[in-house]
Amino acid sequence: MENFEKLYDIIDNNMCKFILLNKDDIFNIRDKNSEMEINIKLTSKSICSKDIEGERKFNHLKIKKCADAIILRANQNNNLDLHIIELKKDIHDDKLKKLSDQYFGAYLRIMCVLLNQLNIENIYLYLIYDKLLNTENIDSTNQKKNIIYDRDLFYQCKIYNSFHYLNISFFNLKILNIIKYNLQDNTDIVI
Repeated sequence: MENFEKLYDIIDNNMCKFILLNKDDIFNIRDKNSEMEINIKLTSKSICSKDIEGERKFNHLKIKKCADAIILRANQNNNLDLHIIELKKDIHDDKLKKLSDQYFGAYLRIMCVLLNQLNIENIYLYLIYDKLLNTENIDSTNQKKNIIYDRDLFYQCKIYNSFHYLNISFFNLKILNIIKYNLQDNTDIVI
């Protein structure tokens, strides 16, 4: 990516709004559903959007779920890294598997906007949450096993990928690696 500003100039801002931020700038993300707001300190010049959600914005895509924000940046190989960020107030065991839908939705939307204007080399998934897992109401043995399995995936920074049958980038893997931040442990988020 010889000229990062040039990429920003050719991005279609009609579907969602992008901003160009410099190194050490702060990218603020607010999510109405989870009532969360976070600031991310950027380590290099980045193209950011927190405006990729919304039912009507990408009505040509079947998948309606979407992560909260994305960050694009040039890496050392002159290709792009894509950072997909999801905010959750708290994490429930039954919702862990559905997170892959939100990451996949954000990936599809960014590909629609940028089309062939980029070469994405690395994709990073972030889950930023404010509370611990809810493990109440465990009744049966099977239910307990399933909850333990899901929680184990979460604590290993992985989630089940419901799109493993698609041969699209990293989504052909059965398990997606995520970088997680619990705001009760660490409020400094640097990307």
